[in-house]
Amino acid sequence: MKKIYENISIDRNTQMNLFKFKATDIDRIIPMHFHNEIELIYCVKGQLKIWHEGKNSIMCKDDLLFINSGMPHLSQSTSKNEVIVIHLPEALFVQEKLYIKLDTVNEDIPDRIKKQIIKIITSLYELHCSYGKFSFLKEQSLILDLEYILVTQLACQLKNEKKFYSNQQKKIKEIIHIVKEHYQDNISLKEVASLCGYSPAYLSRMFHQHVGQSFVEFKQILSLEKAIELMETSDKTFEQIAMETGFSNEKSFRKVFKQVIGKTPREYKSSKKTTEIK
Repeated sequence: MKKIYENISIDRNTQMNLFKFKATDIDRIIPMHFHNEIELIYCVKGQLKIWHEGKNSIMCKDDLLFINSGMPHLSQSTSKNEVIVIHLPEALFVQEKLYIKLDTVNEDIPDRIKKQIIKIITSLYELHCSYGKFSFLKEQSLILDLEYILVTQLACQLKNEKKFYSNQQKKIKEIIHIVKEHYQDNISLKEVASLCGYSPAYLSRMFHQHVGQSFVEFKQILSLEKAIELMETSDKTFEQIAMETGFSNEKSFRKVFKQVIGKTPREYKSSKKTTEIK
């Protein structure tokens, strides 16, 4: 079953999916995933860590990131933040073989273009929250303005479709799917490599190159996501949770939890209870 962050629903009237999230702690992690819809991220305040296209980036205030169709990505809130996310249909970009280069953390863009994009995103969010009867018409207009800027100012034409449809990119999606289906069984790199017809060493290098995480790190994030869900919705012991989420034992679970989340499982559970009381 697809998670909510993989199952994107585009509004029929506005032709987009738009939302804002505000992370109040550093426990929020969205595991590596991909979807056909393109994604535009605007960091309004705070910080957001993104793994995409083999890079680890820390988005800060007023940073923008465009995630092209089908590109695996992961995000983690490293501080309290406020982020606006827009999903758009991929048809225009894929049919025209356009790759959008918008990543203000790693590449500068003209300040004029950056300000235009931020203004459109801000206006879209304000309109989206107004719930006016015909506000969707203005939203459609702003989306067209946004797409025009993207395709005329920030796009490059793909001659050989290497960005979207390379064999390796397709294989990475297959690997991600396999691990998501079997991580609770503690599937190993060797087992996945055998299923995909690669040597473990080659698969490991290719995975890190395209995803920006090691195979082990990716699997650990998936396990932690499920572990946190069980901690918040069940009375299972940490040992039971560890065994049900692909960890070899409770000690391994506690170690990885502390490394990634910054708290022990017990500290995390206690902090959530304190928040609920408040």
